[in-house]
Amino acid sequence: MAPSRHYFFGLIFRFVAVFSLFIFPSISTYSESEEAEIGPVPAAENGVRNLRMPGFDDTGMMAWELFAKEVDFQNDGVYEAFDLVLETMTGFNESLAKSKRGLFKPSQGEAWGDTVLEVQGKGFWAKGKRWSWANKIDQGDQLMAFKENGEVLFKENLLLEKNQKPERSTSPQEQDSIFKTHTSANYIEILELSPSQNRFLLEGQVTVKSESLEIECAWMEILFEKDANASLGDSSLGKISKIMARGKVEMKQHGRRSYADELTIEALSGQALLKGNARVEDDEYGIAEGSEIVLEKGKRRAQVIGGKGQRPSLQLPEIPDFGFPK
Repeated sequence: MAPSRHYFFGLIFRFVAVFSLFIFPSISTYSESEEAEIGPVPAAENGVRNLRMPGFDDTGMMAWELFAKEVDFQNDGVYEAFDLVLETMTGFNESLAKSKRGLFKPSQGEAWGDTVLEVQGKGFWAKGKRWSWANKIDQGDQLMAFKENGEVLFKENLLLEKNQKPERSTSPQEQDSIFKTHTSANYIEILELSPSQNRFLLEGQVTVKSESLEIECAWMEILFEKDANASLGDSSLGKISKIMARGKVEMKQHGRRSYADELTIEALSGQALLKGNARVEDDEYGIAEGSEIVLEKGKRRAQVIGGKGQRPSLQLPEIPDFGFPK
């Protein structure tokens, strides 16, 4: 099959955009105030100043765009960028990432660096060191990963209480207050699995803190689903659909601590399943143990399921002394 008109348009636009960068390197994408905030960068002896480079998908549409105050050629198609801004435009996980320094390979749609990278997305904010980005991998699109000091803040509360209303910020001072959930881990990965599903993967010393819920574990996966009834142009993060955790899981709630080898929270039904050496310590109802324990949102009831050779147990609080003679 012959290449489409979009394909040829993409090739022509790519050539014109990149060629113009080297013909007109003095065209700046930074305002005077941004210049002052960014600070000094190395002198452009062999590089290009104030570069703006687009990237395209298979149909010729723009998928990402890189802005950099200075770019120097390294080797094998790799460029070093200073004060870079990377904007992703495909799918519903549109984001804006900034870093002081990084390497990128435009032909492959890849970038990486050791300095801090900050990412502002729709419904989340992320930061970390030793970062990497790829426009497309086998598992999905717009991969963003942090291998050191990674943290992600979500506007959505992981507890997902009933009648919870989203908050809107109208000023930068209110920005911090709209993030309901804070997560951190040794390794964090953000990936768009499909046009309707986003995945946040956390590995190593994982901690999650929400308004009324804290979780610690070794591994966690948080899935976001986009509303099927949302408009075509909606690029929001979507709603949390499922949380899976493994490795010495500890979940803290007000008046209750839960432990297990694995934890699965179905956000839509509000049900949590503790699996493997499950144990729930409730200040009001006592201690429950079993192979599996099911917890339901909004209730202090626990369904205990025993495994092979293991009987479920429930220890109730001590009955108070009502003054009867002994």
